[in-house]
Amino acid sequence: MKKIKYIIFTLFTAFILSSCNNEIDAVENLNNPDRNQVLANGSDLLGIVRGGYVTWWQANNRDLVPPLAVAADHATCSWGNWGMRALSNEPRNPIQNSSSWSDLSVLEQPWAGNYSSISSSNDVLGAIEDGIKWIDGDEDLTPVIEGAAYLLRGLSYGYLGLLFEKGFIVNVGDDLTQTFPFVGYKDLINQAVDDLDRTIAVASDNEITIPNTVINGVDLNSEQLIKLCNSFKARFIVQGARNLDETNTIDWNEIKSFAQNGITEDFGPSGDDGISWWSNINVLMESPNGFGAFGARLDMRVLNIVDPNQPVFFPAGSGSTLENPEISTNDNRFGEGKDFEYRPDILFRSERGRFHFSHYIHTRFMNDDNFSDGNDSKQIKSFMLEDNRLLLAEAKARLNELDNVSGAAYDLNQGSRVNRGNLSPLLGTESKDEILEAIFYERYIELFNTGVGSGFFDRRRTNQLQIGTFRHFPVPSTELEVLEEQLYTLGGVDADPSGTEPHYNLGSENARTDETNIPTFN
Repeated sequence: MKKIKYIIFTLFTAFILSSCNNEIDAVENLNNPDRNQVLANGSDLLGIVRGGYVTWWQANNRDLVPPLAVAADHATCSWGNWGMRALSNEPRNPIQNSSSWSDLSVLEQPWAGNYSSISSSNDVLGAIEDGIKWIDGDEDLTPVIEGAAYLLRGLSYGYLGLLFEKGFIVNVGDDLTQTFPFVGYKDLINQAVDDLDRTIAVASDNEITIPNTVINGVDLNSEQLIKLCNSFKARFIVQGARNLDETNTIDWNEIKSFAQNGITEDFGPSGDDGISWWSNINVLMESPNGFGAFGARLDMRVLNIVDPNQPVFFPAGSGSTLENPEISTNDNRFGEGKDFEYRPDILFRSERGRFHFSHYIHTRFMNDDNFSDGNDSKQIKSFMLEDNRLLLAEAKARLNELDNVSGAAYDLNQGSRVNRGNLSPLLGTESKDEILEAIFYERYIELFNTGVGSGFFDRRRTNQLQIGTFRHFPVPSTELEVLEEQLYTLGGVDADPSGTEPHYNLGSENARTDETNIPTFN
C-alpha cells in the first residue's frame, strides 16, 4: 500500500493566533509562538478551533462551488475560472493534475485546508487529553471546545471523503514523523461519522453552546448540535456513494433515522461581506458580486427535466439556436421575479463550445430576501432544511415499503415542491421510481447554489455523470511530488471513461462543435 507523510501546517497556527491575539494568554511572540505556549491555556483553544473552522469553510465551500456544478451538468459556463472550462469540456478531459495546471488550487485548496483543520482539531483534543481546561469563572467550558473540535474534524474528514479518491487518517497522539497509509474514501467517511458520533456524545453528556464566533453567526446548543451531526452523517453516507450500486447498498433505515433526527432549520454561516465567510455561488447566478449577467446558467440537462420538450444539450453547431428557447412549466420558481429567469442573450464565448449555452440564470438572490449570493451578510445556506427533508423522503422511497413510499410523498408535499414550486401534490400512490424522480427534481431545482457539490454528488451516485467525468479528485500532484509518490489523475473519455481508474495521460481533446458525438452517461 502506498504511504504518505503527514505534513504539519506550521504557519497555519501562527496565522490563527496572530489574527485572534485578544484570545491568547501568556504568549510573548504571537508571530511565531511555541506550540506548548499556544496550547497552555484553555482560552487559547477557542482561537485555534475558530481558525480551523474558517479554514474548513474556505477549503470546501468557496472556490469548489463552480467547478463541481459545471462538471455535474447542474450549471453551465464557458469561462475558465476555477477550472470550469477545463472540467466541463465536451468530450470530458482528464483532470490536469500537474504542477503546471493554472487551476490546481481546485485540488489543493480542499486537500490542504481540510488537513489543516484536522491538525487544529487534533492539537486541541490533544491538549484537552493532557489536562488543559477552559474555565470561565466557576464554569468548566472544556466540553464546548471538545465538541467543537470533534465536529470540525468530522466535517473535514467528511468532505475529504466526498471529494477525494483516497487520503489518510491521523489521530491525536500519532507520531507525525511516521508515514501514514492511504485509505479509500469510504474509510474517510467512516472516520467522519465516528467523529460526528463523538460530537453527539459530548453534546448528550453536557449542556453546551458553541458560540457564534466559531461558525460565523451560528449558535449551536446541544440539541442543535446533535441534529446537525445527524444530518451531516446522512449527507456524507448518501452523497459519498460513487455509483448506483453503492447507493443501493446504503443502509436506508439508518439514513431514515439520521434524517428524522436531523436539522429543523436551515444551517449555514452568516456571510461577512467577502472577508472570510463567503462563497463563489455568486459565479453561478446573476449577482453584482459575481459575474453579473455573464454568470453561469442552469444547464440544459436540468431544463430538460423541468420541460421535457427542451433538448438535453444545447446544439453545438455554429450559430445554432433553440426552436423554443423559453420553457413551458407550472413550476412557480421559473419566470420573471422568481428563482430562475429567462435571458434572450447568451454571453458565453461561442468558440469555446455552444454546448455551454442556456437561456436561464439563477436569480433567487435578487428575488428572495432570505437567500445569499455568498458575498453579503446573509446566511449562506450550506445545508438547507429542505435538503434534510429530501434525504428523509429518499430513504423512505428506497426502502420501497407501502407506508414508506406514501410517507415519502407526504414529505415532498410538505416541502418546496408545493410550497415554493406550486406543483400538484403527490397522491401517495406513486411508485418508488416516480417518487425518486420527484425527489431529484427538487434536489436539482430547490437546492441549486446551496450545499457545495450537491448536484455533482447526486449525479455521481445515480450514474448520471457524463462519460469520462472524474468521480472524485486525485491526490494533488504537488503533494505527490513532495512525497515522491507516483503522479496520477482521473477522468477523460478515452483514458478513463468511468472516472475511477488512476492514470497519467493528460491528453485533452478540443470542445465538440457539432452533434456527431453527443455525450452519454455512466
